[in-house]
Amino acid sequence: MTGQNQTVYSAVESLKQDWSFIEPLKLPTESIKDRSAVFIRDLSTNGSTDACYVKIYAYKKTPWQRIFRAGRSQIEARNLLFFRSLGIATPDVLAWGERRNKLGRLVEEFIITRAEPDTLQLDEFVTAHLAGPESSGQSTARLQVAGQLGEWTRRIHENHFIHEDLKWRNILARRASAGVELFWIDCPKGSFYKQGRQFERKKLKDCATLDKLARLHCSKDERRAFLESYLGEQASYENLTALCARIESYRRNRFDAKDDQQREHAKNTH
Repeated sequence: MTGQNQTVYSAVESLKQDWSFIEPLKLPTESIKDRSAVFIRDLSTNGSTDACYVKIYAYKKTPWQRIFRAGRSQIEARNLLFFRSLGIATPDVLAWGERRNKLGRLVEEFIITRAEPDTLQLDEFVTAHLAGPESSGQSTARLQVAGQLGEWTRRIHENHFIHEDLKWRNILARRASAGVELFWIDCPKGSFYKQGRQFERKKLKDCATLDKLARLHCSKDERRAFLESYLGEQASYENLTALCARIESYRRNRFDAKDDQQREHAKNTH
């Protein structure tokens, strides 16, 4: 374990709380039917009160899923703190905790993060604030976002980390004096991998997942900005062309048909 990772793991442990920590919030945990639910509550910490997101994971349908394994809240806290250690912006993690039975089976768990004001999911933000790439100001901001995402994705991959769910809805955005400010959220599946074919394949998956909506909402120049930032010093014409082809192939084979069907179904049901 590197010194950087040791610092992250120590920080994660320092944020662990007993289940009683969330009892004053009076969350209707008994009514949760899905695997997880998110509630917004005001929480007082260090003398200030802030709006926070409280995510509850429940294991009623799959009670043996995580016996003797780290819970999703612990993993998500670790991953968000790891991102921060790489200079990737995330909401503040305020606490996490879990309840296990005598057999070690995980019953429920929680993670609390501070709400970032005036943010939208990236897909909603682009539609609301960056829908006109023909505007010079919006064009600059869109290229900034593409480049920022390329750089952040490169950073995690250089550290042998795979996000596993790098969708636009798991990225928050808001206007800032320097253009657009981004935050990565929701990463309970991400993990570290050793070098090898599986790792290379999963790197492609992260990039292709971002490209699922980029192919519909971004220009070729904007998608190229992502690739150039992702490749960094290796961004030669040959490498750009090769990576673009690999991402396109992965996305078409794994995502496009299903995504198109879902969009068509959504249109027909509204």
